[in-house]
Amino acid sequence: MQNPKERIEYIHVSLRIPAELKTDLEGHARNQLVNFNSLVNRVLVKYTSFDRIAEHVGAIPLNGRLFAGMLENVPREEMERLGKELGSDLIQETFQFLGLEYDIRGLIKHYFEPMSMFSGWYKFTIVGTGPNRRLMFQHAFGPKWSAFLKAYVSSIIKAATGLDVRALADNHILTIYC
Repeated sequence: MQNPKERIEYIHVSLRIPAELKTDLEGHARNQLVNFNSLVNRVLVKYTSFDRIAEHVGAIPLNGRLFAGMLENVPREEMERLGKELGSDLIQETFQFLGLEYDIRGLIKHYFEPMSMFSGWYKFTIVGTGPNRRLMFQHAFGPKWSAFLKAYVSSIIKAATGLDVRALADNHILTIYC
C-alpha cells in the first residue's frame, strides 16, 4: 500500500464514538497486542483500500474450508472460464466507478495488495524490477484456484494495459511477468 521510503505525515483527529464501541475496540487491540491507535488505523485502511471495492463488486465473506469444499466440485475449465469472463469487466467497472487509476500501478496499489491483506484469496508480492518484474500470488487452494487466478489476473491486466502477459501457475503460486 504505502511505499516504505515515503515519509508519512500524521495528523491528530478527534472523533466522537459510542463508549461501548471504544471499549470493544480497546479489547480487540489488547487481544491483537497493538495499541488502540494502530487498530483504528488498520480498520480505516481496510475500509478505504478493501471494503469499498468489495462492497461495489458485491463480495460476500466465505469460510475458507467451505470455499475449499465448493472449489473441489467445480471443474478446472469452469474456473478458468469464470476468471477470464469476470476479471476484466468487474474490476475495470469498479475502478471507473470509484475513480481509481486503471493501470498496472493502480491495480497493484488498489486491488492486488489490498486483496492480499484482507481477502484470503492469496498473498501478494512483487519480485524484481523493470523488465524482470514479477507479480507473485501465493495461495493454499490448489491447482483449480491457480487456474482461476491465472485467467482472472491475466484478463484484468490485459484490460488495463492492452498487453498479453506471460503467466505461469502451479498448485499454489501464480507468477505474472510484466
